[in-house]
Amino acid sequence: MFLIRFYDRLIVVLACLAALTYAFATGLIIVDVLLRNFGLRPIQSASALVEYVLLFATMASGPWLLRHGAHVAINSFVGMLPSTLHRLVVRLAMVISLATLVLLSWRAALIGIEEHAFGAVDIRSIDIPMWIAYALLSGGLGLMAIEVLRMLVRGNTSMGGTASH
Repeated sequence: MFLIRFYDRLIVVLACLAALTYAFATGLIIVDVLLRNFGLRPIQSASALVEYVLLFATMASGPWLLRHGAHVAINSFVGMLPSTLHRLVVRLAMVISLATLVLLSWRAALIGIEEHAFGAVDIRSIDIPMWIAYALLSGGLGLMAIEVLRMLVRGNTSMGGTASH
């Protein structure tokens, strides 16, 4: 059970890092805007950094949000169904979500490997290897797939581990 405890802690650490990252991005934007408004030289790489930071934060927080049912979910129709049909529809949605997340994670990993092999670089105010974006996508989507799989295995009847819908 060491692996499960490690994974659970990893999800919390990634969520905390995502929160810090959102704060960093907000601060960077504020500083950049203030510099521009005071006629000072803005931070040249601010927009590129913010874009990558937001991608990281989204992928890092996604598994935690999914685990706690803090993601966007529309339950009004499903909530009106009889309990047996409700469970069936929710489990079907989880299976479709799992398949989609696995497919997208796998595809992002393949593209990232190709980008790394070609040495592709996102050239802006700073040069960022292209594989980084795909690695973030693959990792985040893969962790979200694990969360959905855990919900399926545990028999959850809502698309969120601890939230009530």
